Amino acid sequence: MRIERCVCHKVEFSTVKRWLESHPGATFADIKQEFKCGTGCGLCAPYVRRTMRTGETVYHHIVTERDEPLPPA
Repeated sequence: MRIERCVCHKVEFSTVKRWLESHPGATFADIKQEFKCGTGCGLCAPYVRRTMRTGETVYHHIVTERDEPLPPA
């Protein structure tokens, strides 16, 4: 299994990573606004948050909300 993009909006996590590199301090809300990731089915949200946290862009295992919860407000 290879997971590398938001299925609903066809945005690769590598695209999100590159954008983050040029937008230091960007939040998950900023990514949702820019790319719409996390606004369709929502299954990409924990992957996007992991990309934000680790820089990883290709996943070979399922990542869930339990693995990458929303940070405290």
